[in-house]
Amino acid sequence: MKKSYMAVCGLTQHVTQIVPQQKQKQHNGPFAEHKDIFKAIKWNRIEGTFSTPPLKDGNRVHTTANAKAELLVKTLLQKAACTEDVPVNCNNPEATLPFPDVTTGEAHQAIFQAKSSTPSQDEIPNAVLKKAWPALGSHISALYKHCATTGWHPMPFQQALLVALPKPGKKDYSSPHSYRLIALLSTLGKGLERLMACRLAWIAIRHKVLHPQQFGALPCRSATDLAAALVHDIEEAWARGLSASMLTLDVKGAFDAVLPAIRLDGHQSPAFAVPAGLPQGSPVSPILFMLYIEPIFKLGPALAHRGRFGYADDICQLVVSKSLEENTTKLQNITGDLMAWGHREGLTFDLDKTELQHYAKGQKSTNPTCTIHTPEEAVEIKPPPLNGATRWLGIWFDQKLNFKTHAHTLAAKAKLAAGGIQALANTVQGVKAPLLRQATIAWMKRPAQDSSGRQKPISNRVSIQLACLDRVLRSALLKVLPVYKTTPTAVLHREAAIPPMELLLNQRHHGLAIRVHKLDVQHPLYRRATRLRSLHINTRLLRAANPASFHSIEKIDPLLTSPWDTNLTFKEQPTATAKAQAKKDFQKWLASIPPLSIVVYTDGSKGKDSNAAGAGWVGYWGTSKTRTFCGHTKLPNHEVFDAEARAALLGLQAALKDPKAQHSTNIYICLDNLEAVQQLQGEPTGSSQSVFMSFQGIAQTWPNCARAPGIQPGKVQVKWVPGHTGIEGNEAADKEAKLGCHAPLQLSPPPASIAATKRAAQRVHWQRFAQYWSDKAPKRYKDLGIGLEKRPPELCLPRAALGRLLAARSGHGDFAEYHERFKHEDAPLTCSCGCRKEPSHFYYCRAGRKAAAHPWSHQSVAEILSTKAGFTAYADWLGRSRFFTDICRNH
Repeated sequence: MKKSYMAVCGLTQHVTQIVPQQKQKQHNGPFAEHKDIFKAIKWNRIEGTFSTPPLKDGNRVHTTANAKAELLVKTLLQKAACTEDVPVNCNNPEATLPFPDVTTGEAHQAIFQAKSSTPSQDEIPNAVLKKAWPALGSHISALYKHCATTGWHPMPFQQALLVALPKPGKKDYSSPHSYRLIALLSTLGKGLERLMACRLAWIAIRHKVLHPQQFGALPCRSATDLAAALVHDIEEAWARGLSASMLTLDVKGAFDAVLPAIRLDGHQSPAFAVPAGLPQGSPVSPILFMLYIEPIFKLGPALAHRGRFGYADDICQLVVSKSLEENTTKLQNITGDLMAWGHREGLTFDLDKTELQHYAKGQKSTNPTCTIHTPEEAVEIKPPPLNGATRWLGIWFDQKLNFKTHAHTLAAKAKLAAGGIQALANTVQGVKAPLLRQATIAWMKRPAQDSSGRQKPISNRVSIQLACLDRVLRSALLKVLPVYKTTPTAVLHREAAIPPMELLLNQRHHGLAIRVHKLDVQHPLYRRATRLRSLHINTRLLRAANPASFHSIEKIDPLLTSPWDTNLTFKEQPTATAKAQAKKDFQKWLASIPPLSIVVYTDGSKGKDSNAAGAGWVGYWGTSKTRTFCGHTKLPNHEVFDAEARAALLGLQAALKDPKAQHSTNIYICLDNLEAVQQLQGEPTGSSQSVFMSFQGIAQTWPNCARAPGIQPGKVQVKWVPGHTGIEGNEAADKEAKLGCHAPLQLSPPPASIAATKRAAQRVHWQRFAQYWSDKAPKRYKDLGIGLEKRPPELCLPRAALGRLLAARSGHGDFAEYHERFKHEDAPLTCSCGCRKEPSHFYYCRAGRKAAAHPWSHQSVAEILSTKAGFTAYADWLGRSRFFTDICRNH
């Protein structure tokens, strides 16, 4: 008995020693990457997982796992309208769409663009396919190619495992409708479906198969874009003196599937057969369903088409007229047509999720209801109260489009995320500040992205919403930084390098203007921003896009390249070698080219404080050093990358005009920008897209150009040259590019590039942040001369040392003046040496100097607290002297 008691005591003592050690290890060790922080925050927010409660089916209660699974299948998957197939009616059976064979690049992208996902019954994660690609890549490509060619979907890819997940926020989890069934499919099969979905999405948009306002799993079409188009139409109706009404519909059971089993409470049920539907979790399900319901967007008159929006299975109908009563009548007629179509096609609408919202600017507006007639009954849809809101696509729309409810909802979610950060660190130990800062930026992006209620100038209502979001941001910053709660807000923004919410929303506002230029011409936002209209119409979208200066920025077509044109590797892919070796390799290549060739060296340059870039080019005849032509040009509102592209184009054009062109076989374009080399040979999708496409078009005409007798046709080839290695042609092109930066401006300069526009927006954003800091910075920071930094280096200090540094900077810490100010009567005001606790006391304390010599030599207190060398030495000295542990102890 005594031995057992001693053993228990020994184990207890061992656990008591191990637990603090492991806690310290967890605080300092595992968070090496940003994704680890997100996992920890998510884990900290989890409330726990419990077994599924008994499920009710009327008065009958199901308690066993098999009975619950059978009830879920019966309630959520089996559909009453799928007794027989719907006849296919093809209006034009001879119409064809491009669908070439699957390429290796497509198969590679389908596997590697996928994130890690839970595998199905085969238990093969996607990471295994990525690791095994060198050995299995050719076999996977052949399998996908055969499946696409023959229209064969292997049976193992169709089998899946269902997982029942409870929907958050439901009051009664004994109802089967409180659960969502997610399909776990084979990762190899999902790669094939992802490939097909990418092709179908591109074809559906490029060839106008889908309606322009059908969104969901389509490139460059997000829910935020659709909501912005809806808000624009409502505001445009207001500008015309009209009222608007919105009715939202949800297709019932859109994503169901033929699935064999359900995993519930750790138990796998027997297989079930479901005769119709699409699996929720399959990459190809959304686009297939959108193709199926596409006729919905062509029902009714043309005005109804323009006000109909769809995101997967969520449909919104907007109507405008002079009165809300007239709007409800229109909605009743339109809904009747939709219900009749759904009945014919085997689809039903969930009227329990149908919502109505009116939008009127008058103070005394009415709030009429809308009656929807179905074959079984008439359902009355009531709008929310006049101060209420309706949720669609995750955004709360209120009657005045103030988005007050939406802002408060986002603030609550962000506050919950901030609570997850709180458990990861305190003022002494925990996760390093840069990782917590990155997590905070990610969490605050959602409110900045979804706060559609941003208005300019700021009204009182918007100020209240901004104050709500700013309070949440301040709460998060207090957890990111090891500071006292009384630290001024401006100090928190400076030390974390995260601006206030107003500046974040302004940045998002400018980002929308740039995004419109990167959309295809069929996109609803692009069509609304470029459509001619009366001058008195001024919506939020038009204020952001600024149609008056729309043509001053280049246009990018994101759908220019089809998915099957994707290259797995680029033609020019130099490896990482030393500059000297790269120079030798290039000179060896140069000596081996045909003598009857033109070599054109191109380059781009930009001054440090200039908005204009310079493009330069120099042409040589063959392998000789005989210069035949050169030139440069100035490119305002361009970046170096854009200048590289423009220089290659102008250099090629100059080579074609040169008299020696008719005696040349090949033309070689040599430049030192690897990304530009790849874009010149590949599929350009970003800045200067039109320049790259013009280069490729001219290069294709070179073999057909007129030549002297006996000269064989050749090609235009692009070659990477190592920069700044003393190669004559490259150095000459660099000089020409620098001359171009200071050259006179052309009469008609090209429009600003997307890259330069982004850089200008970032510069404006930073200038506004700097102005905010200049206005709000405390006197102590101004005296120390501490300005803004995009990535403050002090955040990398140990958390305890960082806390002491920030306290000394702000004066909010364990100091005598601070305790006297807040009347902390029990706080000690003096150090063990007898002097008062001051922010600069560490510099003068004799006891601290005896404990460890000062490493900062003749630096002043201001230099120690404000410079990188100073606070790095300060943190090192704190660790060696144990100043705040043994000498000037904490309160």
